[in-house]
Amino acid sequence: MNAIIIYLIQTAICLASLYLIYWLFFRKDTFFTANRFYLVGSIILSFILPMFEIPVFYNNTDVVYVVALETITVTAAKIESGMAQNYTLYQTALIVYLTGASIFLLRFVFQLLQLAFLIRKFGVTKMDDLSIIKIKSKYSPFSFFNFIFLNEENLKDENLKNIIDHERIHIKQKHSLDLIILEILTIVQWFNPFIWLYKASLKGIHEYLADEGLLAGGMNKRNYQNLLLTHTVGLQINDLANNFNQSLIKKRFIMMTKTQTKKLAQLKFLLVLPVASILIICFAFSANKEVFSSDSSESSALTETELSSQTTKDAKKDETPIFQVVEKMPLFPGGEKAFQKYLNANIKYPEAARKEGVQGRVYVTFIVEIDGSFTDIRIIRGIGGGCDEEAMRVVSEMPKWTPGTQRGQAVRVQFNLPIRFVLDGTSNQKVESVEMTYQVVEEMPQFEGGKTACENYLSANIKYPEAARKAKITGRVYVTFVVEKEGKITGVRLLRGIGGGCDEEALRVVSAMPKWIPGKHNGEFVPVQYNLPILFNLK
Repeated sequence: MNAIIIYLIQTAICLASLYLIYWLFFRKDTFFTANRFYLVGSIILSFILPMFEIPVFYNNTDVVYVVALETITVTAAKIESGMAQNYTLYQTALIVYLTGASIFLLRFVFQLLQLAFLIRKFGVTKMDDLSIIKIKSKYSPFSFFNFIFLNEENLKDENLKNIIDHERIHIKQKHSLDLIILEILTIVQWFNPFIWLYKASLKGIHEYLADEGLLAGGMNKRNYQNLLLTHTVGLQINDLANNFNQSLIKKRFIMMTKTQTKKLAQLKFLLVLPVASILIICFAFSANKEVFSSDSSESSALTETELSSQTTKDAKKDETPIFQVVEKMPLFPGGEKAFQKYLNANIKYPEAARKEGVQGRVYVTFIVEIDGSFTDIRIIRGIGGGCDEEAMRVVSEMPKWTPGTQRGQAVRVQFNLPIRFVLDGTSNQKVESVEMTYQVVEEMPQFEGGKTACENYLSANIKYPEAARKAKITGRVYVTFVVEKEGKITGVRLLRGIGGGCDEEALRVVSAMPKWIPGKHNGEFVPVQYNLPILFNLK
């Protein structure tokens, strides 16, 4: 829904920008045909431009490597989901939009039915290659595609031929097609005031073209102006019709007498190029960066401040872009199973860590170069006891990887590797497990029953601490945990707290969560790390 709203807003901005170009530079010119195609073309272009997605490669050294769940809001009275609030906002906007679009769609259908009713009721009389509908209502002469609608008074008019010739030009130049496009545009962009300006301008150009055609055919200008004046009275059926007595008489007279615009003025149409370029830059270019998070701003702040996300020192020396996510990620020779086997075979549990019972995850970061080698190997977060150094050693001795690719070309990719050191508690204290924890997998873990069930669980179990309520403590508590391959929750710990008992309450409830449906990668269950921001808010 968010994407739909953004697309509609971008389209509206394009329409407004391109119409302003017309209003400022073209509306007073006598290049009626060119102006017509400019307006119709700008409508089509406005719907196409926001659809473009041209990737821009750039170097961004802020690494976001953990998945953040939607913020959960805890109030003194209840718990609310940030996701639910956002959904309601977008849902409301979408309902309002669809209501307006439905009204204008019904209006469009009604106008078509109204014309079809007149054709069916009064029948069609063939005149040359035209279809004449002789109606009894007091409508001013009008046309719709190949049909010309005339009332009884028009049929008795001595200028009937000129009236028909006027409508014939509308038919020949297919002005009704423009009006259909305008009506469809009105349905989609009914909220945009520039739509009505487009309508007025394009209908005016249709009349200028018809006037120009008649006068070019030899009709006396003064006689034609008198004809227009005598037909200013009469009903207009709807916006789909090209009405003979459009209420633009004064402007039409001015255009008839205006000196032809010099052809050199056509160069003004080149102004469209820079405007279109700016719109492309604003809407069509998308940065080639994927953040696997439902709340990217919070996730970025989290990894920078609490997880000490690295800055790439070599970036200043090497201007080659470093990516975090690419179309094809780097791969250990033989794949992930071979990588797991390599880690288990080569990492030795440090004696000091074994004696002290040190366990946990060591986060190592490194860059996989375009030739598969490694640079900038560093520890993001360690656990001590020699585990950090051991992880660095094994990563440094890895064989070359298959490099990552973007758009078919090998690129430098920043890679984060969490290595979990686990002791089994036996008396000999040998190395039992060195296990890789994933951040993004093909099938992400989920709470049994989905997001709504997770929210319901938190709503039923989290209590706003009395001390925090009295001290009016509010803010976000960030909790991180791992959904193991069996679905159980482990490694629950605080990343950032606010005190007042909120931190302990968040940890308590997350630790007590029931088993999740585990994540899957390459058809196998794997451990996946999550971050959960919980907003404590007194209202």
